[in-house]
Amino acid sequence: TCWVCCALERRGMPYWKSRIGGLLICTAVHIIFYETPAVNFLKLFSDEYLFRFQSDKYTALIGIWSGLVWSKFKAYMQWAYNGEAGVERTTAKWIQRFAGTALMWLWWYGFGSISDKFVYNPVHPYIFWMPVAGWLMVRNSSKYLTELHSTALEFFGRITLETYVLQFHVFMCNDVQHIPQVVPGSGPDGPWSLNFLNMLLCGFIFVPLAWWARKVTVNTQNAVVDLMKEVRKGPKEELSHSDSDLEDVSLIKAENGENAENGK
Repeated sequence: TCWVCCALERRGMPYWKSRIGGLLICTAVHIIFYETPAVNFLKLFSDEYLFRFQSDKYTALIGIWSGLVWSKFKAYMQWAYNGEAGVERTTAKWIQRFAGTALMWLWWYGFGSISDKFVYNPVHPYIFWMPVAGWLMVRNSSKYLTELHSTALEFFGRITLETYVLQFHVFMCNDVQHIPQVVPGSGPDGPWSLNFLNMLLCGFIFVPLAWWARKVTVNTQNAVVDLMKEVRKGPKEELSHSDSDLEDVSLIKAENGENAENGK
């Protein structure tokens, strides 16, 4: 996609026309490939390839399209927030707040409330930009909101990778479909109170474990980086016997000189 966009630009097309033109061409190629029997070409590699490529067939394009309009989107929020020559655009700010709230509500009403993951997961990569953009619009519409800080979200944000990786090894069981049932009586048919208590108990064990895993990861990373720095420096040059003898002689002379001065 990037190559097509740059090729169009080298042929004399302006920046925006070349980028949009290249994305339209690549989007059309994607659709022709994935929505026709041509997609069966992936079976030559394996059925797993066919499944994986089809499950994420348009996600990269969605990301590229989002990145293309991000600069304009950010420029609008900056324009609505700052204004020009100190003029505050109150109307623009409130429009931004309502539009952001509408995007988040539209996502929840149309997709987010779907409890069946087999129904929701296939569309998630294509519609989750809505709550993300809506949240950014609301948060960046007010100086007060931009200065708010959540210590809890910061803490969980630091261990996001560890919680994602460890959930498959620690937190989930029974074919990665259920969490451990520690509290007696909890389970699919148990009361919500026992299920909630079981979730809290598992969480109190899982979250500190994820934090410890992150600490170990950071320490290991630092140790490996320091080791590689020492390896790149190479072995230190050892002093030869003649050099060490010269240093010993110079030290003896220095000591003798100090003793002579003290005697005077």
